[in-house]
Amino acid sequence: MVKSVTGTPTKKIKLHYILFIGFTLISTIPVLFLAVWVQKSAIDNEYSMVKDKHLLIAKNMTETLSRYATDAEYVFRVSIDSLIAGNSINQIPKLMNIVNFNHICITDKTGHNRKIVNAKHLLPEVMAKLEPDIEKAKRNPDQVIFSPAFHNSQGNPTLYLIMADLDGSIAIGGLETDYIVDIGQKISFGELGHAVIVDQEGHVLSHPNSKWRAEIKDVSNVKPVTMMMAEQTGVTTFYSPALKADMIAGYTTLPKIGWGVMIPQPLSELEKRANGARSVVIIITMLGIVAAAVISWLMARYLSMPMQAVVQAAGDITAGKLNARVPVFHSFVLREASDLVQSFNSMVDELEKIERRLRTSEERFKQFASTASDWLWETDVKGRITWESASKKSGYRGRKFTEIQGMTREQLAGDLMTSKDWIPYRQAMEDSTEIKDFEYRYRGTNGEIYHAVISGIPLLDQFGNYTGYRGSAADITKRKMIEADLEKARDDALKANKSKSEFLANMSHDLRTPLNAIIGFSDIMRRKTFGDLNHPRYEEYVCDIHNSGTLLVSLINDILDLSKIEAGKYHLNDEPLDIAALVEVSFRQLQIMADTSGQDLTMNIPVDLPAFKGDKRAMIQILNNLVSNAIKYSPDLGKVLVSADIDKNNGIILSIEDTGMGMSKDDLDSAMQAFEQTDHSHPRKHEGTGLGLYLCISFMKLFGGSLEVVSEIERGTKIILTFPPSRTLDYNLSDQSPIHVI
Repeated sequence: MVKSVTGTPTKKIKLHYILFIGFTLISTIPVLFLAVWVQKSAIDNEYSMVKDKHLLIAKNMTETLSRYATDAEYVFRVSIDSLIAGNSINQIPKLMNIVNFNHICITDKTGHNRKIVNAKHLLPEVMAKLEPDIEKAKRNPDQVIFSPAFHNSQGNPTLYLIMADLDGSIAIGGLETDYIVDIGQKISFGELGHAVIVDQEGHVLSHPNSKWRAEIKDVSNVKPVTMMMAEQTGVTTFYSPALKADMIAGYTTLPKIGWGVMIPQPLSELEKRANGARSVVIIITMLGIVAAAVISWLMARYLSMPMQAVVQAAGDITAGKLNARVPVFHSFVLREASDLVQSFNSMVDELEKIERRLRTSEERFKQFASTASDWLWETDVKGRITWESASKKSGYRGRKFTEIQGMTREQLAGDLMTSKDWIPYRQAMEDSTEIKDFEYRYRGTNGEIYHAVISGIPLLDQFGNYTGYRGSAADITKRKMIEADLEKARDDALKANKSKSEFLANMSHDLRTPLNAIIGFSDIMRRKTFGDLNHPRYEEYVCDIHNSGTLLVSLINDILDLSKIEAGKYHLNDEPLDIAALVEVSFRQLQIMADTSGQDLTMNIPVDLPAFKGDKRAMIQILNNLVSNAIKYSPDLGKVLVSADIDKNNGIILSIEDTGMGMSKDDLDSAMQAFEQTDHSHPRKHEGTGLGLYLCISFMKLFGGSLEVVSEIERGTKIILTFPPSRTLDYNLSDQSPIHVI
């Protein structure tokens, strides 16, 4: 068994069988042709007999019908003359019965009956059907016109003879078709051979099918009938609707009147008679084929024996038996076969020597290649991968060779590399020069990105034409991953260093500002610059000193809290809390900050909001950070709204919404990190450490909740705090004493 190009197994056919089949076919084909010719000749003879016999019968019947029509016309004229002469009417019916007339009448030019014999057969509806033939008779006076067949008053098929006189009178005679039917039924041969007679319009006058006769069936669309209506004579084949079979028929027509006669017979009857000789032909043919097969088998065996011996030896050599040889035939053998055996044995001797040299060379090459690269490759003139060696590393490249065979490296890389990245590779291929250490990347079957480095030299055929490249490749994915990790670590270190520098710069400023205010205002009070300490101005300074101290404590608390949280040493002191009271405390602490820019601090908290279990200090710090951020980043006369509600899971949702400048996605990513602040190009009325939002996120994680930021540039920012249902109590504290900051 071998495999085809598509991978499906195919069978080998022995030369012995091929020769046997060939010789048998060569000898069998003439025998088969002879058998077919004999059979065809028999059928042709049957067809020839039909042409002679059927057409002769049709012509004889036509002559009989012609004589009958002449007799009918004669009786018709004699009867009319007798009526006009006034002879006894009793004698006329006897004359009419001779040719099956059922009535005769004569009308004058006004249409009134002058002479009538059996007038009951001629009804007005029949006269209407005869109108075209009457008009034809008027145009041809003293000429008898035969009409097509119609049903008379009794429903019997009837032919009408019409003759016009010069004085305008019209004679009409009804002729029954019994005689015509009898003539047709007398013709019968074979099993289904019969006669068919039709009128000039293709209506049945005589047919073996009595139903067709009774209804005067229209068969004008049948092929031979169509030809008879065209006044043709001959033999043709056609399909019979009556018998539902293919037929052959001889046909002819009756001159002047136009009646048609055809003699049809099924083709199957002709073939049946012709098949009489088939048995003898088959026996002779089979004997000839058997004799040819025996001779062919022996001849094929004799001719194929040397070739089979060569094939056997070749198979042994392929299996590794390099000492296999074709035996020498000592009996009578063809000279060409003897030369083939000797040449094959000599060739095998030489191939054995070459194979030993190649094996040594290949082993040496493999050892060199395995130390120099991961795998070897070849491409065609268009850069498509045509071959790759097996890798010494399992799964090193993420793609099987069968998946990438026929692809170019640019197709393999896809959109992972730009056109600029490929310039050195394309230039080398265009110039047919060496490819040296070119790096590229591609996506593996598992979706991961792999990196490889290749080197190669152009391949030239015996005429010096470029045919592709051959080279080596190495997987550098791990090296690239290490390089990427190093670069990321370097970037992270630079970023951390920059954040630390910015944090220290901000902290030095933010710590100095409130300290300077405390020192300055306290020094003025110490010196009593405005007099005694009960001066109204000193009250204002005391407030400034208090606010500066509060701000300083807030900054220090942020730093200390963050340090404790990141060290895992911050523990929540849970107690029942009133959200509305917490918001009021935060508003009081930040009111002065809001008043400086006319900010409106608004609270929308339901009075029936349940109590909250949490750390009071952490909650106030969260509110202070978020509300102060809202004030910082809102324009003058802005609005800060703090709302609370219960979600479907019975968890408390607290939101802080402002009408400030909003944040972009990049600003939001920075604000969520420690020591980071939003883009410095945004104007702010207050500086900070950049710890506020990050500290709030850390606190929310301790609470088991989440913090979500929804922001839009120039529209404002909304921060949503979602607490777990476990921190919602089943009562509220709105009627209890307000909360005081410790």
